[in-house]
Amino acid sequence: MKLVLAFEIQIWILVTNVSHILLEKILRDRPCGRPLGTEFVLQNYRVVAGYDVGYYRYPWYAALVRQKQVSCGGALIGPRTILTAAHCYREYVETANKTGIKLEEVYTVRLGMYNICSTENTVTEYKVEKVQLHELYMSMKPYYDICLLTLANKTDLYHPICLPPKAISLKPKEGTVPGMGTLKYQGPLPCTLHEARLLIYTDDVCKKMIKDTGNDEKAVKNAFCAGYLTGGIDTCQGDSGGPLQALDENGNYVLIGIVSFGFHCAVPGYLGLYTDVSQYRDWIREKSQFDVDFLHDLANNDSTISEFLNGSTESNQISDHKKKRKHLHHDHPYKAPIRIIIIKDRNLVSAIKPIWHHPIKRRN
Repeated sequence: MKLVLAFEIQIWILVTNVSHILLEKILRDRPCGRPLGTEFVLQNYRVVAGYDVGYYRYPWYAALVRQKQVSCGGALIGPRTILTAAHCYREYVETANKTGIKLEEVYTVRLGMYNICSTENTVTEYKVEKVQLHELYMSMKPYYDICLLTLANKTDLYHPICLPPKAISLKPKEGTVPGMGTLKYQGPLPCTLHEARLLIYTDDVCKKMIKDTGNDEKAVKNAFCAGYLTGGIDTCQGDSGGPLQALDENGNYVLIGIVSFGFHCAVPGYLGLYTDVSQYRDWIREKSQFDVDFLHDLANNDSTISEFLNGSTESNQISDHKKKRKHLHHDHPYKAPIRIIIIKDRNLVSAIKPIWHHPIKRRN
């Protein structure tokens, strides 16, 4: 009969104010940016707001509704959290003293929507609990055009879009923008969700276009241009705040930009401006209280959870300890780092913490 040291901790999960069922759901639903249905390609995109998506496809697309019409778009990026454009609230901020309207009462938010003209069992309508515009928007507009909404109720039925890595230097060449805006400048609103496939231009081309409009190209801040210099395809009125999304190497949609402003719609020689989401990850972390880096890693890798459980994605700190541990004989308690995932209310945070390990002796 021999004694065997049996101690191997790969992950420690501390759950506060959340059930095990919810924890399992959070971990199971981590893959983000997954559209419903299958991929398809259409040959003709010659409509201003793009082509009809055809069905309920993007579970993260949010419609900001006022007086039964879609006024702006947005994207679900986490539990109860929508990212949209600050300019969707601009007029209400400017007239708040006169009207007395609260920003939280301006819009309701609908998730799961494809056709606003019909009743859909996929749709849930939410009240807004909190509105957070970027602090510099009102003084630096049209830039810093980003806003975070906290919804009043759970969004468990809907998957978020993925957030981009921090400060993308080389953007993808193209992306798509789903929206329910007008199909031409000052035209009627459609019943169904459309999307446009847009080219993403370099900063040099973007700044030249801004200069050609008579504006100061040096004022461009944390934004980029997309569309077609030949005209014909663009976002338009009512698409504001919606996501410009691109596929990553894993086939997941990533939120690259937020529809910000433009010069009419689909006019040759002019491009649309989009808020660069990658430049605002710290701001999103601060306002949402999400561990954005951890959510990005977790959401963009289906195997992350199993790797955590199997110990293959531990930090260098943990890996270094493992290398040294084979030379140690732990007959007594010892201190070593572990990864801790803290889930409190709707926040998910990852950290590395050193704790005392107490070896368990097991008879074989």
